[in-house]
Amino acid sequence: MTTYKKENGGVLLGALLVGLLLAMMGGVAMNLAVTETTASGRHVDEKVSLLLAESGVEQVAAWLTHGTLPLSNVHPMPVRFIGTAGAPDMEYDAVRPDDDRMLNGTRVDTDQTMADFGRIMRARFYSPSTPEGFCTVEVAAESRRGVKRTVSIELGALRIPPLKVAIQAGMPVGALAFPKVLAHWGDLIMAGDAHLGRSSEFPHKSAEATVTGLGYGEAGALPEDRWVEAWIGGTPQFDEPQPIVPPNVHANQDPVPGLTPDPWQYRVFKEHARRFGTYYVPDHEGRLYKDGVMDPAAALLPAEVFLSRNVGDQRGLVFIDTLDQEPPTETNLATLVLDSTYMEGTFYVNAHVVLQPGGPGQTLPALSPPPQGPYSLALRVPVSIKDVTVFGVLHTAGTLRVEGQVRVFGSVVAERGLAGSGLLEVWYDADLGRGLVRGLPTVFPVPGTWREWGS
Repeated sequence: MTTYKKENGGVLLGALLVGLLLAMMGGVAMNLAVTETTASGRHVDEKVSLLLAESGVEQVAAWLTHGTLPLSNVHPMPVRFIGTAGAPDMEYDAVRPDDDRMLNGTRVDTDQTMADFGRIMRARFYSPSTPEGFCTVEVAAESRRGVKRTVSIELGALRIPPLKVAIQAGMPVGALAFPKVLAHWGDLIMAGDAHLGRSSEFPHKSAEATVTGLGYGEAGALPEDRWVEAWIGGTPQFDEPQPIVPPNVHANQDPVPGLTPDPWQYRVFKEHARRFGTYYVPDHEGRLYKDGVMDPAAALLPAEVFLSRNVGDQRGLVFIDTLDQEPPTETNLATLVLDSTYMEGTFYVNAHVVLQPGGPGQTLPALSPPPQGPYSLALRVPVSIKDVTVFGVLHTAGTLRVEGQVRVFGSVVAERGLAGSGLLEVWYDADLGRGLVRGLPTVFPVPGTWREWGS
């Protein structure tokens, strides 16, 4: 009996040892499984937060493509991006409820929202590091379990032929009155025998001229400018019987050496508008029909298309076609009366235009052109220009008739000349000379600028 009990105890001991070994092996296996699950879960969270950040960049690109950013009254887009990652020009932060709705309100599909996966925490905009860059976009996102990833990329703007002059006007036909024309910060190109007012009031070019946002007729402003030159196809006409022609007024430029041609072409911008902007066809009464749908119930007045209610209310690229939707000629141009007090956008109008604002415009921040030599934002002078009627480009294939006082920050092109009895005063936006056009900021990623990092 004693021998039997010893043998039974040995078997039990062996079983316990085997059980202990199996338990240890199971614990190791469970630990490996937990570790693997944790690592796998972190990897999934990293991918989720990265995809959220990438979606934020895509959303920003879509906003810029359509010509505006949301909450522009809170986050106005700067004239140029000059900030840094630590001090961005603009920032959307999900801590603010309105910003959170803009960043995280997009639905992933019909059943799930972005909150089911994580959140975009912020989007920052600051200066690019490459010459072709428009801005740097940095987006940070966080998964539901707190894993964060940040991505940044530089965006370039769609290449548009540069407008290098403040005012360009063809030869007017049959005009009985001519507006007074003044330019700041850029050149005038005018065909025919251009009317330039009094020679003593036409701005002289001087490297020592003070850079301000004042008009030439305002108190404390002198009739001089650092950049202005006038290139006249024929003979410049002044109000005095024996004027002294300023040295920066160059007469008899046509046909030799010739006037610089308008670089913006009808068919190219018509295609741009169909893809990225808004497209309208006019009728003979000057009403406008979106996308050429000539339904009387859908007719719009010009003010409904052109009016911007405040600075930042960007209309984008607005293209007004001819009556027959063919390239402009003498016979297929409607006449539009633009009486809005403020218009912000890029307006390509294949019609005759009467520009008579119903009141003073808006006060704008602006940057002067850089001095000659290497380009640098630091060398551009910030100013404020008051009573601006048009912020952007007004390009008309017809005659531009100016009634009243009109101020523009940007550029004006009138292919069939200027008419009217008003004052047209234009401050040239030097960014147009680099092909950066407000209202058409269709963007693309600059190769080699993608970066990503995380916690």
